[in-house]
Amino acid sequence: MSSPSIATQVSQAVSQALSPAVGNCTDPGCARHAGTTQCPPLATMRSSGAVFGEAVAEAWYAAGGSRLDIPAGIVAALALWPHKSSGASDADALASYIDAQPPHVLVRGFADCADSYWGLRPDLWEAARPLFRWTREDLNPTELNGVQAVTRAALRHGVLLYTGDSDPAERSRIDLMSWIITSLRHGYSTHSLGEHHTPPDISHLLASVLDVGRASPRGDWFMDPAAGTGGLFRCTAQELRREGLNPADFGWVMLDLDPLAAAGAAVNAIVWGLGPRAVVACGDALANPDLDKEALTRQRGLARHRDSVVAQIGFAIATRTTDQLLCALTASR
Repeated sequence: MSSPSIATQVSQAVSQALSPAVGNCTDPGCARHAGTTQCPPLATMRSSGAVFGEAVAEAWYAAGGSRLDIPAGIVAALALWPHKSSGASDADALASYIDAQPPHVLVRGFADCADSYWGLRPDLWEAARPLFRWTREDLNPTELNGVQAVTRAALRHGVLLYTGDSDPAERSRIDLMSWIITSLRHGYSTHSLGEHHTPPDISHLLASVLDVGRASPRGDWFMDPAAGTGGLFRCTAQELRREGLNPADFGWVMLDLDPLAAAGAAVNAIVWGLGPRAVVACGDALANPDLDKEALTRQRGLARHRDSVVAQIGFAIATRTTDQLLCALTASR
């Protein structure tokens, strides 16, 4: 799926900004008006990563699902959910609200959640798109049932308890994207891909032995050519925090051959607060030794594209608003 043109993006943004808020909206995909506010309490818990991944995968396959991008994308969207609170204190109430929504509202909400990060980090948004393209598709009833089942399983097993904290250090305690992707893949698939994510304990040990908090000056860059979903960098960032350093002051380059893993790394870069110099690219770093440089160049290009779109949106809104005011004044004479 190609990126929308600047003209299309500007047109859609202007129309949305200038359209009056209609309380009786009948759009079945409008999460603001078609959802429900009748939200029974939902029991949630902080399950271990292994239990979380297995529960979500079981819910998806039990509902008849077969694709990997939909359940992984649901976990990613919930992890990115914009509302964060101290100590994830609002997680249970938010989980109850999300769980109560019908499937078509969930899909629209997940799409809007992902799209909200385009203005913040267009490069990471693009890298994460393999996890969210399905939100623009016409899903069949089996897939919609799977969306609801996976959402409930992820909420019950603590996705918002882990990722709903306003403190990025608390959100960095676990790599949920790794657990869900590896749990969704059957053993033969993982073996054929040569994909084996580094276990969290090993990642912690490596970060501790390397003593990155003391050995890395502020502004330094880290690069992992086979990053998976970024688990080693999660532990590295936590080590930096323990030394009183801010991971956002460092550069992070995560490369991986698998599109879903790279997309998960892009989501994690946001969730874990790795900062403005976190870069993710999908490709073979062995076949293309310049992949990291190309990723950095693309990051700058996408930022310029975003700035151009935002500037044109502002100009278009101002112009159209002025035109509407002028027409109103003229009509009143």
